[in-house]
Amino acid sequence: MKLAIISANLGGFDKPVPHAKQSIDCDFHLFTDENFPPRFNSMTPRLQARIPKMTSWQMLPDYDYYIWVDSSCRLSREDSVKWLLEQLGDADAVFFRHNKRKTVQEEADYLKERLQLEKAGKKKKYILPRYEGERLDDQMAVIDPEGTLYASSIFAYKNDRPARDLLTIWWLHASLYHSIDQLSLDTAIKNSGADVNVIDEDYLKCKYIEAVRK
Repeated sequence: MKLAIISANLGGFDKPVPHAKQSIDCDFHLFTDENFPPRFNSMTPRLQARIPKMTSWQMLPDYDYYIWVDSSCRLSREDSVKWLLEQLGDADAVFFRHNKRKTVQEEADYLKERLQLEKAGKKKKYILPRYEGERLDDQMAVIDPEGTLYASSIFAYKNDRPARDLLTIWWLHASLYHSIDQLSLDTAIKNSGADVNVIDEDYLKCKYIEAVRK
């Protein structure tokens, strides 16, 4: 079994923290501005980071399994990978359920409210400089607003056709509409027909994962 752990830190958003050494043999790949140069004339670093997130099976094709970990997190225990593969089981992919909101519509409502508050100077600017101008309404028109909201910071998948179809549809939505990719994940899962397991646990409180963003 060949397994890859994939992360990206483009534009220097985070200071990457090494993962704990794993009990299962795996290769670690971190995409940075040095080995995956910026494409400032084409896209933001945030959107560019979605490429290895959703197409590692094309960029690094010789693996049986892939685990994506946002650079804001790290695998904190030596059995973290083992645990994630157990959650994957015989499914094509496994995702955490979102830790704050339940549906895609709730996420869209949150984004709209937060954008307005930041524009009015009532909230610290976080969403505005990252996502102003994204096609949120167009995105919502082509997806199920009552679909399940997943957390997309950490997930695992097999290198099989259903998982690859899921990730391809996911990338098309992120590049066409909105780079907050949890909006379109439910639709990508349903349209791909992939068999997906769900972890009903807050990934930020999971003992196998540590949040490292300051």
